[in-house]
Amino acid sequence: MKSDIAYENDLNPSQLEAVQYYDSPLLVLAGAGSGKTRVITYKIAYLINECGFDPGSILAVTFTNKASNEMRQRVNDLLGADTDVWIRTFHSTAAKLLRVYGRMFGVDAGFSIIDGRDQVSVVRQILKKLKQDTESHKPEKYVALISRAKDSLLDAQQAGESEFSTDPLFYDIYRRYEDMLKRENLFDFGDLLFVVVRGLKRSPEALSALKRRFSYILVDEFQDTNHSQYTLVKLLAQPEGNVCVVGDDDQSIYGFRGARVENVLNFRKDYKGAKIIKLEENYRSCQNILTASSSVINRNPGRLGKTLYTKKGRGEKLSFYRASSDRNEALYIAYEIQSLILGEGYRFSDFAVFYRMNAQSRVFESTFTQAKIPYTIVGGLRFYEREEVKDILSYIRLLLNPMDEVSLRRVIAKPPRGIGQRTVDRMVDSTIALGLPFYRAAEEDDIFASRGRKVKEFIAFMKDLEGQLDTGTSSDLLTKIYEETGYPEWLEEQRKEDKLHNLDELYNAVEEFSRRNPSSPISEFIEEVSLNQGSGEEGTAGNGANNRVFLITLHNAKGLEFPVVFIAGMEEGVFPHFLSGERPEDLQEERRLCYVGMTRAMERLYFTAARIRRLYGRSIERGVSNFMTEVPGELLVCREEKGFDSPKVSYYDRGIEKKRTAPKSAVPRTRVPVDDLEENTRIVHEHFGKGRVLEVSKGIAVIRFDDGQVMKFMLQYTPIRKDNDDGD
Repeated sequence: MKSDIAYENDLNPSQLEAVQYYDSPLLVLAGAGSGKTRVITYKIAYLINECGFDPGSILAVTFTNKASNEMRQRVNDLLGADTDVWIRTFHSTAAKLLRVYGRMFGVDAGFSIIDGRDQVSVVRQILKKLKQDTESHKPEKYVALISRAKDSLLDAQQAGESEFSTDPLFYDIYRRYEDMLKRENLFDFGDLLFVVVRGLKRSPEALSALKRRFSYILVDEFQDTNHSQYTLVKLLAQPEGNVCVVGDDDQSIYGFRGARVENVLNFRKDYKGAKIIKLEENYRSCQNILTASSSVINRNPGRLGKTLYTKKGRGEKLSFYRASSDRNEALYIAYEIQSLILGEGYRFSDFAVFYRMNAQSRVFESTFTQAKIPYTIVGGLRFYEREEVKDILSYIRLLLNPMDEVSLRRVIAKPPRGIGQRTVDRMVDSTIALGLPFYRAAEEDDIFASRGRKVKEFIAFMKDLEGQLDTGTSSDLLTKIYEETGYPEWLEEQRKEDKLHNLDELYNAVEEFSRRNPSSPISEFIEEVSLNQGSGEEGTAGNGANNRVFLITLHNAKGLEFPVVFIAGMEEGVFPHFLSGERPEDLQEERRLCYVGMTRAMERLYFTAARIRRLYGRSIERGVSNFMTEVPGELLVCREEKGFDSPKVSYYDRGIEKKRTAPKSAVPRTRVPVDDLEENTRIVHEHFGKGRVLEVSKGIAVIRFDDGQVMKFMLQYTPIRKDNDDGD
């Protein structure tokens, strides 16, 4: 293996210390952008080359296949050969241990692993045996509870003894679920770690064998470990303490998945003699971004603490813009993207827009499509492709085209009505054979008689909706669908809060369409949706397949970086989320989420907010997020849209420069016909002020502003007018 690795040249002093230290348990407190993966991979190489560890005795665990594959490739590149190091995800590690050491764990190593859909199917069978209605007792709910119990290392009996759930039916379902999986030699993902940890606690033979097997353990993203993952590491590492964990308490943002920031905070208590090495040099961001993000996260109590610094220079000040509405917030961001591309040479792929809730993406998708800005959604579906949105739109599509088989099959089961597949097949066959709308065909074929009340009720409901097409507004129609189908209540029972937000946002979209097109029927909205659905991913001509703006929830932003970042929706109740007010630890996690979003930015960081945001189907006036008060005033340039009074929030009273010259509509119509602009024409730009045209060619104007700046603009999207008041 290659042994001439230049550790001193490739690593900064803190990284080098972390790589070379192995005398006691080690916590590497790795700040954002500080090179933690480099430390882990170089440490593995150092243990093998310089300390004589057998590669097969080293276990390195992380959370995603992508991260483990990257880590493995880096180690192989460093050592110049493939190694036997165990570099795996937690679940992959547990599965491998059960395959290899199955006998010691008391399991048949030939087990099969079932996925989430299979879990739901198993629970549904159990509910039927218990003669429980699967509409009022959702299988998905019990699957989630079982997974949470296993992550907490509780079997059915222990869960009952600890009063884990307030649902008395849960414990019987969990017990039967465990029995069924054991009988059929099946494991779900929660079982993998659960069985290994329980086996290690019960079997000294298994624990001794694995301690002999692994001489050194490394853990990536330690702040994201849940109870079962943490316990596995602790069992294998103690009492010898040959363990190195790498993490950052300030980036613990997955509490809703069971991650425990305490695992980092209590490391010294759990591992006697443990050493902490801090990685504080940041290779990603400019200093203003690091100073601002540190100021925000410093408000959280109980942190281990670190001070990030960089050699990249101070960089630009951060920007905050408050728009009058969420629509204008999106227009402003679109405008800034176009301006930076034309004025400073950025590409679309240099930009990311972060938001707290999935539903917020809808207005950006619509705005960017209209502004011809290509975009892609990371870690999620585009708004109109989301299941719940498609379900509701399918009701409308079926009204407009009662012979639409795809929509019929979709809506008749959403929410479940107890109408079976054979009945639906009969309805479709009759529609095709008779050439009539499905409900007329059902009457002709007398499906009512053979299939009973449920079919009759569904068809009566659809006929009633059909009458609404001509008598009410589009939003009235949507309200009736929500109310009469019980679809929102169905989601609420399943605790699908994100999906409920998306239904609210769909209502907002319909109302917005109606305001823009007061005389247009709902069919034109459906057509607009269909046409827009193909627009977001393709981009514009000549931009390349990957040259798109990224739309990302803040939770999906971790591990990514972009030259320019916009964090949208900086309002109380949006970010921080309205549910975070219930417990102090929830607000602290929201603040960590803000810190993660801020530290993704490399060069420029923008915050935006809306005075009026449409949420939950109505317009709500929002105050600016308190997180904005935690950003040092000297680092912020604050602006607000013209046309409404200054918001009374504390950070506006701290002497921050306040400009009211931002455009009211960030991607407005052209104010001057292209033919009217000539060389030497004096103009006024709503954002940059007065200037003179230097050149006009192919819809692009080069303008020198009175402050000396020279910039290019696409006239189609530029808010300019002739300076008729100028004396020249």
